[in-house]
Amino acid sequence: MRAAVWPIHSASGASAGGHPGVARVRYTRGMGAVDTMEQFFELLNSGDRDGAVSLMDERAELRVHIAGNARTLRGLREVGGWFLRAEPGFRMIPGDVRDMGNTYQANLLVIRPGAPTQQLDASFRVEAGKITAINLTPR
Repeated sequence: MRAAVWPIHSASGASAGGHPGVARVRYTRGMGAVDTMEQFFELLNSGDRDGAVSLMDERAELRVHIAGNARTLRGLREVGGWFLRAEPGFRMIPGDVRDMGNTYQANLLVIRPGAPTQQLDASFRVEAGKITAINLTPR
């Protein structure tokens, strides 16, 4: 992964903690697909759905395949709402994770109280630390 680099300047135009005209550079580790998704599942499964949804891009898309049909939700309001409306106790547990650069694929075990568990093939696309696309297909 590449580190993000940006200069830090004070209001006077001088670099913070440095001399005028000399940029101080901060290095931080970029958040890739695996990092983003680990955080997403940790937040979702701990009950912090708002926190999990905050990792989604404004233009996120969710495609859910059910009984030979597919439904596509578009935008943070629809996609995020799908996760926010889930009943208390809803969990998604990833297994057999495959890191494919900016795509995270996993076999998800979905747990909903009062319903049989379900296994899904899932693919999540992550760009700049935000989830931009989700594809869920029953196994």
